[in-house]
Amino acid sequence: MLPFSFYDLVEACAGDECPVCTLLIRDADRYLDSLLYEFANDPGTHAAFRAGRGLCNLHSWQLTRYDAGVLGIAILQTAVIDEVLRLIDEAPAQPSGGLARMFGSGANGPSALADRLEPEGPCLVCQTLAQAEASYLEALVTHLGDARLEAAFRRSAGLCLPHFRTALRGPGPGAALDRLIALQTERWRQLKAELLEFQSKSDYKRAHEVMGRERDSWRRAIGSAAGAHAVFGLRRPPGK
Repeated sequence: MLPFSFYDLVEACAGDECPVCTLLIRDADRYLDSLLYEFANDPGTHAAFRAGRGLCNLHSWQLTRYDAGVLGIAILQTAVIDEVLRLIDEAPAQPSGGLARMFGSGANGPSALADRLEPEGPCLVCQTLAQAEASYLEALVTHLGDARLEAAFRRSAGLCLPHFRTALRGPGPGAALDRLIALQTERWRQLKAELLEFQSKSDYKRAHEVMGRERDSWRRAIGSAAGAHAVFGLRRPPGK
């Protein structure tokens, strides 16, 4: 039986971005929605927010898109600020004035407090997306030989460079990875051709010609090299 991720990938291949990026954007939106409307009062969620000092910068600001979830945001951020204040209040007394400058790097100095204020846990959204990302890439490599997925991938934008690197470093069989390399190379050759056509038609001598698919090739090239906007949070696990 094929995993649900297989069908998710086939559907996501219909877009103009890396299909894995597309799915992760969807998953982040679903997770944040669930976080605000179902888990804002959950003790485990509060503990995770305290440990992580909230979400990473990227996903914290994504919360502001949920206008109806502002109460949930206030509840969760209260846990974060309360944890910060607790750590400050419980810190050992520090020397003042010149002594603070002299002993600032000591066990009781300001730098020690800064260390205590560092996150002790992951951004919940980054953690969730890292797990989903691994599942999607495994499904892609494992089932790329399926005619439905291969056909969809050929019509897609292909993987972005970050996800392509991650897939190549995964545990997939050599033959499957070779197939992925061949298909991905086709997608980038096509994108390069569109970029060159865009540049050529931008010349005044061809200004009368109507732009085709190459019109937004420059924008798609950014996503292909860097990944879709807002996919890679600031606390993703190393190598992800």
